[in-house]
Amino acid sequence: MCGSSTIDNTYRPYAPPADEVVRRTREVEAAMEGERVPEPVWTLFFSPSCEPIPPTYFRRMFMARRAAVTYLAVQSSSRLRPRAAAAFRCLAD
Repeated sequence: MCGSSTIDNTYRPYAPPADEVVRRTREVEAAMEGERVPEPVWTLFFSPSCEPIPPTYFRRMFMARRAAVTYLAVQSSSRLRPRAAAAFRCLAD
């Protein structure tokens, strides 16, 4: 069933991927060995299209997206600031 179908659609509504995910996925795929994925197939991959994607391209894009999302998750967690250490002070009365 298509992700954008409005007839008996029990799936979540389509939400486009973040620009950073798309950019990083394409960078990862470009660095992979083998034949690059053609531009029209990328449009299908990141849209709610019902058109089929050849399995070899889909596998390559899926692996690239998984690596990109993992990388971005690690990057965002490393930006979290550690909590300040608790400290006690002695004050004279």
